[in-house]
Amino acid sequence: MWILSRIAPFLVLAVPAQAHAPAAPDHSHVAWTWNADPVVLVPALTFGLLYAVGVARLWSRAGVGRGVPVWRALVCATGFAALGTALISPLDAAADVSFALHMAQHMLLIVVAAPLIALANGGVAMLSALPGRLRVPLGRAVASPGLRRLRIWLFAVPVTTAVHGVVVWLWHAPALYEAALADPLVHYLEHLTMFGTAVLFWWSVTTAWWRTPLGHGAGVGALFLTMVHSGLLGILITLASLPLYPSYAAAAPFASLSPLEDQQVAGIVMLSGGFAYLAAGLALLALWLAPALRDPASGAPVRTAAGTAAAPHR
Repeated sequence: MWILSRIAPFLVLAVPAQAHAPAAPDHSHVAWTWNADPVVLVPALTFGLLYAVGVARLWSRAGVGRGVPVWRALVCATGFAALGTALISPLDAAADVSFALHMAQHMLLIVVAAPLIALANGGVAMLSALPGRLRVPLGRAVASPGLRRLRIWLFAVPVTTAVHGVVVWLWHAPALYEAALADPLVHYLEHLTMFGTAVLFWWSVTTAWWRTPLGHGAGVGALFLTMVHSGLLGILITLASLPLYPSYAAAAPFASLSPLEDQQVAGIVMLSGGFAYLAAGLALLALWLAPALRDPASGAPVRTAAGTAAAPHR
C-alpha cells in the first residue's frame, strides 16, 4: 500500500506540479440547476422517442412483449432515467464543484446507464420506429454480410474491453481531465466516448455467449478484468498523496472536504463501481455453469453454453 501511495501520482500519467499549476476558477458557487443544454437534451430525447415509438409500433402489431420484451422496455426506461440523472439533473452542475460528485456522474454513466441501455435491445426498437422507406433499406444494409463481419469484429469482447478500458484511463489522466473541465466541447467528448464505449462493452459481454466458443466465459473474463483495472485506478486515486487535478485543488472546499479528501472519496466511488462488474460477472458465471450443475437424473444430454451436447454425468 505504501508503494502504491508513492507511485500513484506518476502512474496516473504524470500529475502536473501543484506549485506551478495555473489558478483555476472557484466553482464553489455553481448553481445546482437542471441542465437544459440542447447538445445533451436533443440526442437523449431523440433516442428515447425513437425507442418508445418503435416499441409501441411493435406491440401494436404483434402484441405486448413481442419483438421487445416488457422487461427490456422497463430496463431501457431505467437506463434513460440514470442517464438523465447523470447529465441533466443538478448532479451535472455539482460535478464542477467536487471531484467525488464528478466521479459519481461517471459511474452512473458507465456502470448503471450503459448496461441497462445495452440490455434494452434498442436497435430493433429504433429501426421499427423509422418509416418503411428508410427502415427496409437500412435493415438490409445492417444485415449485409460485409457489415455483419465488420460488426462481429468491432463488437468482439476483447476489442470492446480494451477500447473501453483505455478510454476510462485516458480521461482520468490529469492533462485530459483538466482539458475536459476547461472546454465544454472536450467535456462532451469525454462523456460521449466513456458512455458510448461502455454501452458497446456491456452489449458485447452480455451477448458473447452466442458469438464465441467460450460462451458466457468470454463475458465473465472481460467483466472481471475490467473490475480489476478500474479498481486499480480507483486505488491510485484514493492513495495519491497530493491532489491530482489542479482545478479541484484550487477551488473552494466542497462539503467541508479538503481537495485531497474529496479526491479520496472520488477514488472510493470508483472502487464501488466494481460491484457492478462483480455482480454481472457472477450472474454470467452462473449462466455459464448452469448446464453442468443441472440434475442429470433424466439421462437427457445437457446443452452447453457453446451450443454442443454434453453427455450427462454418471
